This record gives sequence, structure tokens and C-alpha cells, in this order.
Amino acid sequence: MEAHDCPMTSCAAPAGSPCRTGRGKVAVQYHTARFRLVPALAKALNVPTPALRKPGTAWAQLLRSAAAEAEPAGHARIAGGDWQESLIE
Repeated sequence: MEAHDCPMTSCAAPAGSPCRTGRGKVAVQYHTARFRLVPALAKALNVPTPALRKPGTAWAQLLRSAAAEAEPAGHARIAGGDWQESLIE
């Protein structure tokens, strides 16, 4: 979920941080526009913010982890050469 920036202009939480309210607190649930970006959650009615993110407290941008900068899960990078040669037939 937090791999995406929140597209809500009133929130604009960057990737790696929970959504926020207009009053600058951590939102109780993620904004619909944000969780709709995640195919597995696109049909959910709401997605609560985990207690770990302390909903209702003052919002502060969290540092992005090294994992957030890495390749997305399920993707591989093939160094050098023609990638088609790397396919197993």
C-alpha cells in the first residue's frame, strides 16, 4: 500500500508514509484513491491504517527504507547481454 504516493491532493503522503488528515494527523484508514492503486485491494471498501502507524497521532514523513528503493517483488533484473537468451525454453 505505502509503495505508492497518495494521489489525494489534500494528503499527498509520499510513498513509505501513511495517509494523513487535513489536520495533520495519521489517518485512521488509507484513502480510497491510494488503496485502489493496489490490484489486490481495488475492490475493498476501506483499508484501516495499522496500529503500528499510530492512527490519530501527529503525522510525520517516515524515512524510506532500502527495501522501498529496491526492485519490486516478482521482478528481476538481468545484467548484461540479451534478456531473451536468458529465457529457459
